[in-house]
This record gives sequence, C-alpha cells and structure tokens, in this order.
Amino acid sequence: MWRNIAGQNKVKEKLNTIYFSGKIAHAYLFYGPDGVGKDATAIEFAKLVNCENPSASGSCDSCSGCRKVKSLRSELLSIVTALPAGVSDDSGSDPVEKLSQTEFENYMEELEKKSLNPYHKITLHGANNIRINSIRWLIEKIYLTASEGKVKVFLISEADKLRQEAANALLKVLEEPPKRSLIIITTSKINALPETITGRCQKIYFENLRTNEIIEKLSQESVWQDDEIRLAAKLGCGSYSNAEQLLREGIRESRETVIKFLIASIKGSYGELVSISKNIAAKNNREKVKHFLFILNLWFRDLLYIRNGVNSEEMIVNYDLRERLIKLNVNYPHADIFKIILELEDAERLVNQNVQPYLILVNLGIKLTDLIDKAN
Repeated sequence: MWRNIAGQNKVKEKLNTIYFSGKIAHAYLFYGPDGVGKDATAIEFAKLVNCENPSASGSCDSCSGCRKVKSLRSELLSIVTALPAGVSDDSGSDPVEKLSQTEFENYMEELEKKSLNPYHKITLHGANNIRINSIRWLIEKIYLTASEGKVKVFLISEADKLRQEAANALLKVLEEPPKRSLIIITTSKINALPETITGRCQKIYFENLRTNEIIEKLSQESVWQDDEIRLAAKLGCGSYSNAEQLLREGIRESRETVIKFLIASIKGSYGELVSISKNIAAKNNREKVKHFLFILNLWFRDLLYIRNGVNSEEMIVNYDLRERLIKLNVNYPHADIFKIILELEDAERLVNQNVQPYLILVNLGIKLTDLIDKAN
C-alpha cells in the first residue's frame, strides 16, 4: 500500500495513473536525494503490478503476489546491487552464488533487513560496483517467461555504481525489452549515469521529505520518544533514512561524538582525536563514518547561518544547541567554514574510494585544527 511510503504524494499519484491507464513503460528511473524512498517505492510499485486486488490506495499487501514481492526472494522481484568481486565476471549465473560463505551470509542478512524495512540500504564490505555478471544474470532472467498474469520486476539499486561494461550490457536489454517485464533503476547521482541509459527510461523525480512526513512515518514504529523523533526528523534534512539511522545509533550520542571530535581538533589533542576516530571507524564501518560526516557537516552549516545572523529554529538544524554554536562563532570568528565544508565533502569522497576510514578521520581532524583556529 502507498501508505507504506513517507510523503512523495506526487510520485504516488503519477504511478497510480500509469498503472490504471495500462500504459506501464518498460523501464523507469527513480532519481533524487538519498533516503527519500526510491527503492521503497520501487518495491511498492512491484507489488502493485503483481497485486490481485489493486485499488487507488495501491497494492492490497496481503495477496500471494504482494507477499512474494515483499519477501524479496521470488521471481517477481529481483534486486541488483553492488556486490563484492566474487570469483569472476565470466558467467551469467547468479553472482550471489559466487560469494564466499561469509559474504553470502552477510548478503542474505542485508536482504532480510530490506524485506522488513524497504528504506534499508544494502551495505556489503568491498561492494563498490555493480559488475557485468550481475547484469548478465539479469538479462538471462528477464527473458524467461513470467507466470500467468504476472510481471517480473528488476530493481537496480544505486545504479550510479554500474561499471562501464555493465552499463553497456544493460543498454542492450533496454533497447529490446521483453514483454511482462519491468526494470526500475534508482540513483541519487543521475549525472553519473550514461545518457544512453537515462534516455531509455521514464524519469520520475523524488524530492526531499518534509519534516512532518518523516515524523509521521517514524511515529508508526512507536519505538522512540516523541522528542527524539522530532529532533531526528529535523536533523535528517529531508531524508527518512538519515533520520531513522540517527535514532537507531542514538541521536544525542552521535552529536556528542561530533562535539568531542571538534573539541579534540580545536585543542590539538591528537591522542584523543585518534581514540575518537578509531571508535567511529571500528570494523571499517563506512556507513557509520559517512553518517558521522553528515552530522558534522550539519554542525558547520548551522555555524554558517549563525555567522550570517540567522538564528531561527526553521533554519538551524541543531537549534537546541544554538548557544554552543554561538559560543563557537564568538571564540573562532575567522574559522574558514567554506573550506571546512569542502574538506568534509572530500572526506566523504575518500570513504567511497576505499581509503581507510580511520585515517580519513584523523587527517580531517588535523586539518580542522588549522581551519577553525586559523587567525587565533
């Protein structure tokens, strides 16, 4: 049902219109910011096109087709995502079967998490690219006849990770799509995709979510306190996934870690900086490191607002800590905030390039020492 999706009312209306008009394209490109429901909506649409009791509210969520799609383990919905390298790219067989036992178990665990929470981002160590054998496997599966009255849906998640040869292979099936099949491509980096791919898909844009939409969705789980939900929704900056991750990792603890990191950087306490960095980057958890960088970026964005005389709750994300922000601005009026934000963006780029996360954080902390205390 569409109520499973936070916000995105324009997208829901558009997909409903497409479905009930009977004019479903062979390929869609869902693009927009991270964490706003692109994959989740793709899964809901896969339910709808295979639902036995569809309505204006979307799929029924209870028929055989809906249950099969929701499981993420049936022929009705196949997910293609970045995987560890595996053995080779020579065969069109299922690339998941080539994973080591540990990698396979991790993959199945991630798939289970996504079946329970379609907003979950499948994350596997060493999975940086969607390789050509994954697309060869898709091609092999897509040309098999679907069950009577059903549509085989293939979700290519984070398609910006497609290697060039994989993109070329995908192009062939987009040019000659078989009947009773549907390809949905999702990405937060549409410019990273070849125009030959984007030009053969019907594009649907996903916007940032409103704070109240995130609050409503998070409140359905009734696991967290209302004040924590409101704070997470605001810190999430339009992303449901960011807000949910903040809650799961401890929203106040995450911010305190950022503040401790900043204090260690300002004081030049490199021993403490190393210790904090090791804790953040434990087990090479890149998603946790990116999450930390995201919160740190928000802090400096707020500081920039404070410096420019903006002191409203609507604009400042960390409004409950504005006194700390004001004090930081007073004590370090010449901090090069623009350069700091560039350094944070560069750090995230390095995390995505497989550089050791611990070293990235330590190096960042050392740079912040100079950039914050630049003229003092």
